[in-house]
Amino acid sequence: MEFKDNLRYLRRSNKMSQDELAELLGYKSFTTVQKWEDGTAFPRVKTLNKIADIFNVDVDHLLNLNIRAYKIAVPVIGEVKAGYDLYANEDIYGYEYCNNDEYGPGEYFYLKVKGDSMIGLRIGEGDIVFVRKQNYIYDKEIGVFLLDNNEVTIKKASFANNMLTLKAANPDYPDRKFKPDEVKVLGKVLHNKVLF
Repeated sequence: MEFKDNLRYLRRSNKMSQDELAELLGYKSFTTVQKWEDGTAFPRVKTLNKIADIFNVDVDHLLNLNIRAYKIAVPVIGEVKAGYDLYANEDIYGYEYCNNDEYGPGEYFYLKVKGDSMIGLRIGEGDIVFVRKQNYIYDKEIGVFLLDNNEVTIKKASFANNMLTLKAANPDYPDRKFKPDEVKVLGKVLHNKVLF
């Protein structure tokens, strides 16, 4: 379990003292926080949820992920269908961590996948895709596309004869062709992962 190390790391990286964290959690002194960080005590579930809220992390990550190795919190900003007919939704559902090797210049986000149209590329229901925000895509790259200003989908791009074809990775879904100005590119899919 990673809790004691994660708590210390998150508190220090947020420039918060043990006293300040204790006060936010309703404790009169820092000694309880100190015991959690040295591993001699463990908070109750209700308190764990409060700690996760304070540091904008999932409880599961707080307990089981070595957050120090994944220093950058990337927002999960909505869901995208690996299929069609899902409307764009930019609510932040939570945060996932990525390491410095994955995160370069630019803006990044995660989207949760619904549907099975990209299952042939191992992008399935419940996965999240790591996306670099950009307004262009190259041939054969997988992107996140906004169609008709309200439908968001993940597909592989194919360009020919001044047309953009969005290709599924499941034979149950037909290709769809568009003029380039009928589709807005939201980003390029860099990889996906299965949530805990």
